[in-house]
Amino acid sequence: MIKYKHIFFDWDSTLWNFSVNSEKALNVLFHNYDFERFFPDFNTFHNIYKSRNIELWEDYALGKIKREFLETERFEYPFRHIGVSPDVASVQINALKTEYLRMLGEQTVLNDGAKEVLEYFKIKGCKLYVISNGFSAVQHLKIERSGLKDYFTKIFLSEDVKEHKPQKAFFDYMLKSSNARKVESLVVGDNFTADIMGAYNAGIDQAYYAPTYSGEALPFQPTYIIKKLTDLTLDP
Repeated sequence: MIKYKHIFFDWDSTLWNFSVNSEKALNVLFHNYDFERFFPDFNTFHNIYKSRNIELWEDYALGKIKREFLETERFEYPFRHIGVSPDVASVQINALKTEYLRMLGEQTVLNDGAKEVLEYFKIKGCKLYVISNGFSAVQHLKIERSGLKDYFTKIFLSEDVKEHKPQKAFFDYMLKSSNARKVESLVVGDNFTADIMGAYNAGIDQAYYAPTYSGEALPFQPTYIIKKLTDLTLDP
């Protein structure tokens, strides 16, 4: 894949292991705030939270909801789901919204092969970028703490760009700001709608990072489907 000179990487769940890092942060906070009063165990809370959080991020990417609603709803919903009014734990929930982002930014678990693939493309002379819908302050902290920051020429975050993936305007902005031609560019991401469909609609090649993909039908065939990040180092 060395025909590409500009590689645009999604951050959460592509390079940075969001699932592991988020669970670690939430586990600590669950016990710190004594949520055992309401939930039988952490896994019960986490499974409810995770399912709702995924839905909320999809809506946020499509511009259906605002950040403020996402941050509040994902922590209030687990209480409503078990029949407990969020008002009962309103103090803890309000504190949790801020504390979770701070603690999340301190986590550093990467997906397998993340550093190796960045090093490979760096040696080959490619320019590397981050593209993310994540909140600016915490994303910069994650990238700083990850040890990967120096690999990236630029970081494009939706809050700064004022557009979200998968909107074409986001991808047009990143190309123009990078002085990158479409034919020389590749978007790598795990989210089919935000990353892959967004890049496809913008006329950019895509590498769909899907470790558990088993051949199920997709809305269209991505340029590449990879199960490991290091698959990017193999010539097609």
